[in-house]
Amino acid sequence: MAKNTVSVKVTKDGLNKIKDNAIVIGFFKDKINLSGELKKFDNENENILSSYIKDMQFKGDKGETKNIYVNKKVKTVVLVGLGEEDKFNFEILSNAVAETSKKLRDSSIETFSILLSSFRNSKMKEEDAVEKISISLFLGLYKFADYKTKDKENKKYVKEIKILTDSNKSFENQLKFASAVGDAVAKTRDLVNTPPNIANTAYVAGYVKELAKNSNLKCTVFDEKQIDGMKMGCLSAVGRGSVNRPKLAVLEYAGAGREKPIALVGKGVTFDTGGYNLKPYPYILNMKDDLGGAAASIHIIEVCAKLKLPINLIVVTPLCENMIDADAFRPDDVLTAFNGVTVEIKNTDAEGRLILADALSYAASLKPVAIVDIASLTGASMVVLGPIGTPIISTDEKLTEKLKEASKKSLERIWELPLWPEYDDSIKSDVADIKNISEEGDAGVIIGAAFLKNFVDEIPWLHIDIGTTVWSKVDKGILTKGGTGASVRLMVEFLREWK
Repeated sequence: MAKNTVSVKVTKDGLNKIKDNAIVIGFFKDKINLSGELKKFDNENENILSSYIKDMQFKGDKGETKNIYVNKKVKTVVLVGLGEEDKFNFEILSNAVAETSKKLRDSSIETFSILLSSFRNSKMKEEDAVEKISISLFLGLYKFADYKTKDKENKKYVKEIKILTDSNKSFENQLKFASAVGDAVAKTRDLVNTPPNIANTAYVAGYVKELAKNSNLKCTVFDEKQIDGMKMGCLSAVGRGSVNRPKLAVLEYAGAGREKPIALVGKGVTFDTGGYNLKPYPYILNMKDDLGGAAASIHIIEVCAKLKLPINLIVVTPLCENMIDADAFRPDDVLTAFNGVTVEIKNTDAEGRLILADALSYAASLKPVAIVDIASLTGASMVVLGPIGTPIISTDEKLTEKLKEASKKSLERIWELPLWPEYDDSIKSDVADIKNISEEGDAGVIIGAAFLKNFVDEIPWLHIDIGTTVWSKVDKGILTKGGTGASVRLMVEFLREWK
């Protein structure tokens, strides 16, 4: 998994010295000026750029691209429109670079160069531009073709990309960070995209153990018998309908001495049929993405170890498969969670919050300074924000503000929803402490969070619902069809700036 990763490096080679298959140059709308090194490059190539721009009326509109065949040291020059300069930002930059790199790859280009100075305005630092360009290249050029045997298009890969600069800076830290994050997103996507008959609970548990070994992380995997012994009645019940038995994987990273850890909990349902409340077609498709929270969490802690971030982090991932069997849990059952709270089951397709109940209360028992959970929890997230952003809910304003800052830097969009006490009434049960859904069906994202709040004690807590953003139906910009790696970039930025 995560194979054929492109090599990205920064070089001080001038345009006149570059020998490559293609060079990518950005232009702002109605500011198509050739000056300095670019003008010299144009003169040395018989004014091919200026002539083409004039004749073809290239305007630099956002999303506009033109290829010029040169066939000299540089075979092709790609002109990329960036829109109006005063509206240019890192999001436009990232999508432009990613989209252009895909087009070059699909044209069988294996190496190309990017002129850094043409992809930034006066507000952008070189270091930030290099970091964003590099991450965007890793994300945009990702492809999952492990199970393709005949499609030759899936064998096209870019091998090397140079970012051209006249700066004396090394950009070593930016490239290291971008590589670590890009690798983590790719691995998260791989795990989500892997078919559920392969990526079952045993497979994921083994994957976690191998990751921990390679990253020098402490790893503990609890099996079904141990889960029962720990009285995790919710995880046990959800998982017992499958031949792929439930597990609980815990990873620990120590980078800050004796400081209290942050706890990260990731939902890991390897496939969700909905149980006896069976999902109809086509909603049952792609339910392998229900392990997206766990997949993200384990790779987030891997990045922390790679970058040696000065924090202590514990990752808790409950792993199970929600299937139908004679022993499967059913509506009207009452389950007891790790912290003793009893739960009446009203819908077996609201299973994610059940396994998180045990995982969150287990994490709370470790007395962390804060708890964050990542879960593809609700389809209602589509109603709230569509596929564009991720809803979040928190009990702590400081955590929320930290995540909002991380959102701006990582370019993963989030939006905070309220957790008003009136929502608690919707999950009151007549026969148990609480029930796992509201029977009215309103405010699905918030009701899911209202349920989870019962399992974090008074510890500052933040809930990230990637129910929609975990999967992409489009191949555009930094997105590719399939798993997105949602929340990896967001949480790495969040933890990077923890102090």
